[in-house]
Amino acid sequence: MPVVVIGAGAVGLAVALQLRRAGVEGVVVVDRQESPGMGSSSRANGGVRAQFSTAINVEFSRFTIEGLRELNQSTDGLVGLRQVGYLFLTGTAVGEAALQRNLALQGSLGIPSRWVSAEEAVAIAPYVERRGLRGGTFCPTDGLIDPHGVVSALWLEGRRLGATYRFGTEVTGLEHRAGLLRVHATGGDLEAETVVNAAGPQAAGVAAMAGVDLPVKPYRRNLACTEPVAGLPDPVPMTVDLDTGVLIRREANGFLLAYSDPADEPTFDTGFDPGFLEAVASRIGNRFPFLAGVPIDRRKCWAGLYPETADHQAVVDVSPRLPSFIQCAGFGGHGIMHSLAAGQAVAELVRDGRSSTFDLHRLRLARFEEGDLTVEQAVL
Repeated sequence: MPVVVIGAGAVGLAVALQLRRAGVEGVVVVDRQESPGMGSSSRANGGVRAQFSTAINVEFSRFTIEGLRELNQSTDGLVGLRQVGYLFLTGTAVGEAALQRNLALQGSLGIPSRWVSAEEAVAIAPYVERRGLRGGTFCPTDGLIDPHGVVSALWLEGRRLGATYRFGTEVTGLEHRAGLLRVHATGGDLEAETVVNAAGPQAAGVAAMAGVDLPVKPYRRNLACTEPVAGLPDPVPMTVDLDTGVLIRREANGFLLAYSDPADEPTFDTGFDPGFLEAVASRIGNRFPFLAGVPIDRRKCWAGLYPETADHQAVVDVSPRLPSFIQCAGFGGHGIMHSLAAGQAVAELVRDGRSSTFDLHRLRLARFEEGDLTVEQAVL
């Protein structure tokens, strides 16, 4: 059953890998870039976590983190997985209540996250400002990966198992004919029994080629690295100030800074926004005052795109009017950390017509028309 996967980011590469692991033949990945993972995956923050607020996101993370751990072992550390944990912090009653709700959900699904007092939080991350801190949550199995290493590992393993790849290939149209989907593409058309849309920020445009309305919009997210900071431990957990939205982690000898402005408008622009530095500077002192006077390394500032949906959850579903066209997009900033789970779900949809590993109800495409949304709250 020939399958064409559109998109060679972490999600598309994981879909191809899981399809081959499931015994699906004729898997072809196409991407307009000249090599794998050159879009959003190449611009990722590098975190993986199971500390989410919805069950499906927790389950996707748990499955993928375990898969990345195994892949890291089988590729002699290529994935770069370091399970140094994620530490979420809050100084408000509202923030504490949200973290406690998330903690209960995560615990019910087997995630070893736990509540930490303010004293415990500072012991884990001694650079954190203690004043006004109520506490937070910590999960030791969360951590960091090398985005480029993940892409390489997924690609190499997929190739080893027989998937094929066409890079530098632009998809220009999709046509349904005689029970097959024809993918019009530069360098020659392809015919497939199933097409998987894993095109990340471009996914809505790809879906529209087949008359499918996929409500995925791209948002720019900026990252910046400081100059070296001495005298602090390395590694440290990814540390999130829930009250301001600022998160930090070690990057080489400095710290990587991230912040997502909820007021940002959709855009395909991946140029670094200098206004990001002002936004972070006004917030960094709340929990991370040690970084307030540290210079930014202007050579290490970049931006990428989050492909988002209205409820910050992906779409993994067959298209209702075109069952041979599967949507696998809208992962926001969680593409790498949900990649292998997404691939598993798609492989089961292709091979069996349904997913047995996951309940995909909350990721169905029809939820937007139905107004049946469950919003993921733990979005960074």
